[in-house]
Amino acid sequence: MSYTVQVLPEATQEVGEILAYYEGEKPGLGHRFQHALNECYQSLAMNPSGQKRKGDFRHAMVHKFPYRVVYEVRGQLVLIYQVRHTRRKPHSKFGP
Repeated sequence: MSYTVQVLPEATQEVGEILAYYEGEKPGLGHRFQHALNECYQSLAMNPSGQKRKGDFRHAMVHKFPYRVVYEVRGQLVLIYQVRHTRRKPHSKFGP
């Protein structure tokens, strides 16, 4: 069974900022981050229930980067709320 992954506007904005930062640090690094993030999204589309959970929200790690994807599963839909650096202070609603 495959789920539909929907990235909300706030998360899309965060991803844009992350990509700009990584490209500024080293050309091509933003592309590597985008590839790792897309793999994370594809994994969530196949099996979103196998991740850490805080209430209704789940957290998936982005491979080789210090970011987690905060999402919720609603039926066949995976809603991406945040792409958050692991060293940031935990969000009061979404957790760490």
